[in-house]
Amino acid sequence: MKMQAKPFPGYENHYMSYLQGDSEELKAAKEAQGKDLFGYELPEGMTMEDRVIPGQEEGQKITVRVYTPAGLEGPAPMILEIHGGGWVGGGLDIDNYRCIEIAKRVPAIVVSVNYRLSNAEVCYPKPLMDCYTAYMWMHDHAEELGGDPTKLGMHGTSAGGNLVAGLAMYLRDTMGPKCSLAVLNSAPVHLNFAEMASYHQFREVSMDHEDYACDAEGTYLGENLTGPLPKYAFPGHSVDLKGLCPHFILAAEYDSLRDSSVRYGMRLLETGVPCEMMVAPRVGHGFTAVHHPYTEMIHDLMAVSYRREFGMECF
Repeated sequence: MKMQAKPFPGYENHYMSYLQGDSEELKAAKEAQGKDLFGYELPEGMTMEDRVIPGQEEGQKITVRVYTPAGLEGPAPMILEIHGGGWVGGGLDIDNYRCIEIAKRVPAIVVSVNYRLSNAEVCYPKPLMDCYTAYMWMHDHAEELGGDPTKLGMHGTSAGGNLVAGLAMYLRDTMGPKCSLAVLNSAPVHLNFAEMASYHQFREVSMDHEDYACDAEGTYLGENLTGPLPKYAFPGHSVDLKGLCPHFILAAEYDSLRDSSVRYGMRLLETGVPCEMMVAPRVGHGFTAVHHPYTEMIHDLMAVSYRREFGMECF
């Protein structure tokens, strides 16, 4: 059943930014949300440095952005950040605000990865392997960064959350360095999300078509579009979730992808994987990009969860 949205006060521009149309009201809302998305203030003493690391392929270079809060004591926890953008867009700049807020609240060193975007030449598993490369670099260079290789976390929004879920499963299967907590923020982990209720309840804010082969999902899968679905590409279809690291799943009520996150969280809990799950009311897809007191509260909750799993004092 289609639902009537009534956005959380202060998130109206964010909700309207997903609507289609060319009215002056929509144009103004999208412009305002764009300014908010790229706006951030670096806290006093925090450093933000871009570095270039080697990729897995010959001659490949990957840019990572390292956020280091002031006054970190001893080896600090480290969190890999994976940006969204539907696998085909986005970049480091859209996550500056999120990275800063997480880094200062835990506190932790946050490493954001500029993985290759999907197109006619780049498809799964290349973006995922770029993220794995950054995770391993973060682990292997922990001492240089001032980090603790035994306290690693991940956070990703939208397609970034999908990549976090896939990477968590890949690390489990390859016996990679343990992830203490994987945070999936508005993540699409199923390919058949168009069959779920939230897709039809909030179809007007969906960024996808019902035929995924014609959209970002098809571009990401590329040559894998036909044949068995790779479990690391859309982990929600995996038959085996046992042994995954603890998860924090954040979904948004007014998100056409909401039910994909919720179903995955329920399966994790049913399998016995520690999973904290929250459906944020009256907000839309990727709402934690909005500068708002409610967003700050969500980042506080994430920080508490990271601290709990890192073995730190929670408050």
